[in-house]
Amino acid sequence: MSIDLRLLRFAQALIDHGSFSRAAEALHVAQPSLSRGIQELEARVGVPLFIRSRLGNELTDFGRVFMQHAQGVLAHSRDLEREVALIKGLGSAEISVAMGPYAVDLIGTGTALDFARSSPSLKLRVLHADPVAAVRLMRARQVDFLVVESSLIDEEDIEVIDSLAPLPGYVVVRGAHPLRELPTPALADVLDYPYAQVVMLPPRLLTPLLSCRRPRMAHAAMPFPAIECPTARMAIDVVAGSDAFTFSNLGLIKDELPSGRVQVLPLQAPWLRTEWSILRLRNRVVPSAVSAAIDAVRNTHAGLLREEQQLRAKHAKWDSR
Repeated sequence: MSIDLRLLRFAQALIDHGSFSRAAEALHVAQPSLSRGIQELEARVGVPLFIRSRLGNELTDFGRVFMQHAQGVLAHSRDLEREVALIKGLGSAEISVAMGPYAVDLIGTGTALDFARSSPSLKLRVLHADPVAAVRLMRARQVDFLVVESSLIDEEDIEVIDSLAPLPGYVVVRGAHPLRELPTPALADVLDYPYAQVVMLPPRLLTPLLSCRRPRMAHAAMPFPAIECPTARMAIDVVAGSDAFTFSNLGLIKDELPSGRVQVLPLQAPWLRTEWSILRLRNRVVPSAVSAAIDAVRNTHAGLLREEQQLRAKHAKWDSR
């Protein structure tokens, strides 16, 4: 059985738009041509793929199974066409990456700068998305790869390209916070104050954190988290002007540390760290330009690790990590 990709695209358009007229308009073809194409596809397959109902044109049971496989073929075809276009330097070449909130603040800019230097003829699009939204974007092939918290992703169609070395996290408060007066504050002390959350905490962080709450606080009126922020920068600004606390890496607050606007507390928790991975759709073609963007992430992260060590030696001498 030989099937033309053009016919598969006709069938996919009919699924997407529900009617022959709308599908033909989207494909920029005449409606009779689309109808003949669907008939030809069904003749080659030997089984009806669509039935007409009061809701429009719906897939038969076999049609649903057939089109699940066909959608994979179409996706791989688009990937291959894109790779050829990138090699030939045709069209507008755009590479897209979705990053979680902390990652986009810490390595987004550096990644863009590194990529601009190494691939000046290409466009890089960096998106800020939580892990669930990021996976949805990648499945829709709107992004090429992700940089997110790895423990939140457990999907068969997604694979890890690289696991980035952890960055230590710290409890951050304003410089004149009451906790700063305690010689050795504990997490239980910290949890007496409002938490400015940036992103949904994974179980590996949330479980040990909540286990430190005092019994009276577990039933207190103060919500947990008390403040939800879309970016790490907003959380840091909230902390700087209130008694709230947040978690951060030193790289995010390096400009605030010398002035004392915010400070890190002398707390050590081995579970308080980043666990980012670079992920992609399994079996998807990875163009060389995408590999260049992934290398830019790795280079930026390596520089961030070096900077974090220097900042730790200067501002967190008590930290043995």
